Amino acid sequence: MKRTAEIVLSVIGAVLNGLAAILVFFGTAAMKSEGIHQMEARMKTDASIPEADFQTALHTIQALGWGIAVVLAIGTAVGIFAAVQLRNNKSPKLSGILLIIGAVLVFFFTVGFGVLPALLYLIAGIMSLVRKPPVIV
Repeated sequence: MKRTAEIVLSVIGAVLNGLAAILVFFGTAAMKSEGIHQMEARMKTDASIPEADFQTALHTIQALGWGIAVVLAIGTAVGIFAAVQLRNNKSPKLSGILLIIGAVLVFFFTVGFGVLPALLYLIAGIMSLVRKPPVIV
């Protein structure tokens, strides 16, 4: 049985997850750049926001960014693994379950960065669980 639709949705979701992971990774890494340090120096002169609050917010955003990047990378790996399993048509049930778990993981733990890949994973996972192979008479 051909599972082209599931494979295509899984691959597109994995590519979008990978691109989002790269974007979040570089965005989080850029928070240690010189521009942030210049903004921090300007914040020291401005008395409206205490330096401790700025540092706390910066560290929180960085930690959240690294966590989101890791979850997106895991979601990418799950999508690729499921697409390979579907391509070989070895275990469509396992692939469907993995895609649904990946969709839930990416949707809830990425704070909105992975909504589209999660939706694609969910559709592909449901399709691979619902479609039955044709009965040969």
